[in-house]
Amino acid sequence: MKTNILTLMTFLIFSASVLAQDWKQLNPDGIKILADTTLVRSVKITIEPGEIIGPVTHPAHFAYIMTDGKLRVHNEGKEPVVMELKEGTPLYFNPVGPHKTENVGDKPFTFLIVELKEHPYKPAHN
Repeated sequence: MKTNILTLMTFLIFSASVLAQDWKQLNPDGIKILADTTLVRSVKITIEPGEIIGPVTHPAHFAYIMTDGKLRVHNEGKEPVVMELKEGTPLYFNPVGPHKTENVGDKPFTFLIVELKEHPYKPAHN
């Protein structure tokens, strides 16, 4: 019984570290974690012109655009999508698979993400 509990605890700890996103490693100067609880993580992100962050995945999440800007999103296996976003725009996304985000504008781009941890990204199994 003790072996089973230890095995389960090890699995849970390992799984959490694999699934958790280390925002600070993605962009240490442009990331500010505002809240990180068992239910949500709120992150303020600034991407400098020409900068690319990722690859990254997200659970379902809300985003709030804090500055006007232009991003190119590179989703694995798909053509890049260019998004022109305006300050004050709220967005909602279902869980999102691996992607990189590139600031193709000429000024820093800032936005807020609130991730809903209860609705994680789950990769498709072949």
